[in-house]
Amino acid sequence: MLITPRIPCAQRESGFTVPELVATMVIIGVLAAVAIPRFITQTEFDTFGFAEQTRAALRYAQKSAIAKRRLVCVDVAANQLSLRVASAFRAANCDHALLNPANGSAYAQSAPRGVTVSAANFTFDELGRPAAAAVISIAGGTLTHVVTVESETGYVH
Repeated sequence: MLITPRIPCAQRESGFTVPELVATMVIIGVLAAVAIPRFITQTEFDTFGFAEQTRAALRYAQKSAIAKRRLVCVDVAANQLSLRVASAFRAANCDHALLNPANGSAYAQSAPRGVTVSAANFTFDELGRPAAAAVISIAGGTLTHVVTVESETGYVH
């Protein structure tokens, strides 16, 4: 009697077929193009972006006050943020514009259309400490971001 070795049957591989993958990609593409932008408006993106720019500007103002050993004034009014610096050590007022390192012009930021900013005026002294704690509210769409400057350390968050 002749015994032949048994050959196992071909096993079925698990995974997705090409039509299933294509259908999934089409559905994701339609959601990305139509549904997702309806949940988040451009104003909300602008609000978040301006809040981050404001935090960066305040950190720059604090670091400039320390580096220059001068008073730096922060003015937020009419949806615009501007930074000024004192001309001399221990001067009581800010009489020169603080320059923007990106373009060399006076440091000023305007809020995008649809974004409102609460007014605030404060200074950073030569050690980077603010004269008082500051809270700036930035609102647009359904979002409101709060930028806080701590009174003791000048920490911006």
